[in-house]
Amino acid sequence: MKNTPSNRPAQLAFVEVLKRAAPLNINLAEEIASLFEISLDSVYRRMRGETDFSLEEVVALCDNFNIPLEDALSPKSKMVSFRANDLSNESQSFAAYLKVLYSDLRWVRQWENAEIIYAAEDLPVFYHFFFPRLARFKMVYWNKSILGSVDLKQSFVEDIQIPDSWREEVPKIQQTFLEMPSTEIWHEDTLKSTFRQLEYYASAGYFKDINVALEVVDEIEALVGMLKAQAIEGKKYNPIKKEFTDTPYELYISDVMIGTNCVFLRSSGQNASYLGYNTFNFIQTKNEAFNRQSIGWLENLITKSEKVSGVSEKNRNRYFAQVALELEQLRKRISP
Repeated sequence: MKNTPSNRPAQLAFVEVLKRAAPLNINLAEEIASLFEISLDSVYRRMRGETDFSLEEVVALCDNFNIPLEDALSPKSKMVSFRANDLSNESQSFAAYLKVLYSDLRWVRQWENAEIIYAAEDLPVFYHFFFPRLARFKMVYWNKSILGSVDLKQSFVEDIQIPDSWREEVPKIQQTFLEMPSTEIWHEDTLKSTFRQLEYYASAGYFKDINVALEVVDEIEALVGMLKAQAIEGKKYNPIKKEFTDTPYELYISDVMIGTNCVFLRSSGQNASYLGYNTFNFIQTKNEAFNRQSIGWLENLITKSEKVSGVSEKNRNRYFAQVALELEQLRKRISP
């Protein structure tokens, strides 16, 4: 049978995937022509479905545009690929993690109506970056205790200086997060893993001066104040500049155990699902079928949660009063 666009639906569908994945500031056809060193006419014949992409070309395009290979398969395929961060016990690998975090936020922001939906089993990673003592503690904990960083093995928390490569990414993550509308789903246990980590480091002697650990508690308290301010106003709050933004914010408190950190980046042009693993790391997929399952799970979780941003003042105050009590108990357990 003669090959025509009508009997190349998979190729035409893949071309649409390419268009969504390509940055808005490039000419896709010119990019492909440069990649394969072929003429624009040859590229357009492929994009119209008049000529086949070879297997090698499909693989090269997936690599170049960071597209999972299953996106080139039939929509009926049950295969789902995830991108994982390549973290090691060398501290510079954490800089790469931060770069990916910022790159993904910037990627989805190029589309209209970009937003973050975050089911928070643990403290959402973005909040750490507004509080320098808390950020240093958590970055040390992640690298020292989770990744087993050889650079930090014998160090006290106070002795560790945050590398410049980490510092460079943090302000960009802060700003992008503040500019993106967010819906967050928290649970009464969301902060407890951070409490346990800090208490463990204090009791294990990883602080030379216990007052430094208490300063971290103070910053967690300030973070809770940031969260409460956002919940009251329904807008994001910058605790560094001490001012609200115009970015919408919604907070839900779930009575149902969340079970995992799940983040959904949604926009008019492209979506992506992120699942937490290994304490703070995440895997990502843009697979449409998986995305439908992710957003369906999140929306169902929201229906079982209490909205406390802008409404439900009584329930909001009860939640934050309980967190304040737990913080005070943590402070007493850590104090000498």
